[in-house]
This record gives sequence, C-alpha cells and structure tokens, in this order.
Amino acid sequence: MLVKKILLAAGDRHGLLKVLPVYKALSEHDRYDAVLAAGSPLPKGERSGEDLPDLFGMHGDIVPIGGEGISPVGRTASAMQEFEELLLAEQPDFLLVGGYDDIALSAALAASKLGFAVAPFGAGMRDYNRNSQAEINRKIIDTVADILFVSEHSGEYNLISEGFDEARIFFVGELAIDSLAAVIEKVNSSTVTGDFGIEEKKYVLFLLDNPAAFDSDTALKRVLRVVTSVARDHQVLVLLGPDEGTIMQKHEMGEDFTTVPGVQVLPFPGYVELLRLVKDALFVLTDSTLAQAESTVMKVPCLTMLDDTASPATIEIGTNILVGDREEDILQAISEADLGEIGKKSKIPEKWDGDVTRRVIDVLDKVLE
Repeated sequence: MLVKKILLAAGDRHGLLKVLPVYKALSEHDRYDAVLAAGSPLPKGERSGEDLPDLFGMHGDIVPIGGEGISPVGRTASAMQEFEELLLAEQPDFLLVGGYDDIALSAALAASKLGFAVAPFGAGMRDYNRNSQAEINRKIIDTVADILFVSEHSGEYNLISEGFDEARIFFVGELAIDSLAAVIEKVNSSTVTGDFGIEEKKYVLFLLDNPAAFDSDTALKRVLRVVTSVARDHQVLVLLGPDEGTIMQKHEMGEDFTTVPGVQVLPFPGYVELLRLVKDALFVLTDSTLAQAESTVMKVPCLTMLDDTASPATIEIGTNILVGDREEDILQAISEADLGEIGKKSKIPEKWDGDVTRRVIDVLDKVLE
C-alpha cells in the first residue's frame, strides 16, 4: 500500500481548530503520513496556558513557522520561505490549509508556486468587505486551491458564482464543530464558572477580540456604555484579546471597565474554558466571528457587533444575529435576548455534526487514488 504524505498548515487558533481533528485522524490512519506546521509561538489561553495540540494528544509533533517581520508583508514573505523549505523537504501529495491569517496565506502561496496541490478548509466564505485583510486572504487562498472543502452552502454558492468548477468543490461541513466534539467532555467537567463566581445562565459574556472595533475613544466608550447597561441586570464577564487590552490601556479605558459593579474583566482563557463560558452564558456579545459556530451548535444566542459575517448559516438558521455597531441596535437586541426571543427556532446547519473529518478523508481517498 502506497502511503500518501499530507502537510497541514495553520497559524492562529481559528486555523488550528480546523486542522487538528484532521491531523489527528490522518496520524492514526495507515494510509497517510501527516505533518503539521503552525504559527510559532502556538496560541495558548492567556489565563490557563492551555496548549491546543496537547488537547488532541499531539505532543511535540508540530513544525513551528515563525513568520518573522514587522509588517504583514514581511511576516508573509518570511513564512513563505519557511514553507518553501518544508515543502521541498517533505514533498507532500497535498497541502491542507486551515484559517486565513498570514501563515495560512503563506503556506498556500508557497505550495502553489512550487506546484504542490492545495486544499483549504472553509473555502468560499465571504463577507465582501474589501477593507478586510481576512477577506483578501480568503479569496487568494481559494484562487490557488486545487480542491476546496466547504463548510456551509453559502461557500458553494459563492465559489460557483465566482466561476470555480463544481467538480472541485466538496461540501463537508464545519471542522470547528469536530474540535468542539473532541473536547466536549472536558468542557462539561470544567469548573471555570465556579472559579469566576458566576452562575449558569445568569451572566452575559462579552468577547472583545477585534482591534479594528476599538479604533477610537468613541467606539471604546460605546462598548463601555453597553457593558454598564447589561451589568445593571446581569453578571458580566468581559474577555479581552491581547490587542484589546493594550488598546484600552492606551486609551486609559481599562480602569473604567473594572470599576463597573458586577463586571469582571479577564484575558482570554484556553479553548476548553472559553467553550464552557459560552455554553453557560445567558447570551454572548462579540465583536468578531469568534464563537459564532460553537454558540450556534450549543444553542446560545450570539449578538455580533458587526455589519457582516463570513458565516451566514449562523444567522440564517442559527442563534447568531448581526447588530452592527449602533448603540441603539445593540441595546434593542440585548432586550430581545433577555426576553428569550433570539434563537428560539434555531437549527444546527447541515453537516455540522462532528463527522466532518471522516468526510474530508473520504474525499482525499478518492482524489489521491
């Protein structure tokens, strides 16, 4: 039996959550030899120091990609050189790409330039925001791909309308749900809510992980007013990404958050703790796409403070709604969430069932025969 070499690449946590279930399954498969390359240092929960690969039983198996540089251009160029060396050394039959950050982009570009086959996960997702670096990366990665793994129907429609051959498109489902399924027992046994002194379904979770949303004093003060308003009726837990914490300190806003009665402000925890906090929240407010898929599967209302999303399935049939950045609209949505009006008729999108990895490998079996 001829063993096939598969190289998987990801940069940030979003990308890792898409490739880790596939990497683990391929590593245990007698037909495949899998190699994983990921951004270095690997993203960890700031509070727990949790290591994502360790959750999946992957100990010290990952090739670190630094992507050194002071700008996105420098980091992309540096990472491309590292991937060039890795690709030439490993000679993979396929490169599987998770996510759409600069590391993922570098992997796809390097493989395409060297003539290796490329397949991205979550292909075809579009928010059509021309000012979004993530949107640019998504389109470039899809353009150089040989086959495309799609997570929801909108991805299929977008790719077909852009002229991609339908024979190269494979609708397999959302791999982040496979990651959720893999750790759900650890999620259910987590004691993080007790550690923070909050009660199940009696607190509201704010996930602030989008630096672009904090581009002014006006935006920061708007978020503060919303947090203060919610805290009048509920316990509030605010999780800040590292960039948001830095921005708040720059604008001298951190103290204002922490002095609001009933509000706790913390750095992002590990993946398991984050999922438990989402699962037990009355509802979630986020300024990024973080936790949109997971909250939909766990039937937790999610209010996204953006005007667009690359995952419309979470809105069309899930628990997610776009509330934009207008304070009045955000507060109105919060009132509806308080009344239980959001997500009452939600459904789990098709093929978001924790069996996506098997479908991916079935496709690889067919393509590589």
